[in-house]
Amino acid sequence: MLTLTSPEDGDIVVREEKRGATLVYVLHTAPGADQYEFRRREEGIAQAVALAKREHVRAWLTDEGYDFVLLEDFRERIRPDSTLWRRLAR
Repeated sequence: MLTLTSPEDGDIVVREEKRGATLVYVLHTAPGADQYEFRRREEGIAQAVALAKREHVRAWLTDEGYDFVLLEDFRERIRPDSTLWRRLAR
């Protein structure tokens, strides 16, 4: 099974980058423009995870080299024990 190692459209991405001498964390929804900037890594990650949870998407952390690390996956899946799964399996 193929595992995606980069964001899909709608996923939340927080990117670590250097602006001048300051390290900042910039959050955006893939593939869109930057939306928020944070000074602390913990704050950027917390906001990305919270937003991804609310939107039922994945949260990613990256650097300026675009090496992506999956933080959390909140996409909804159909569980085999769910009522919907049983209906679809009929």
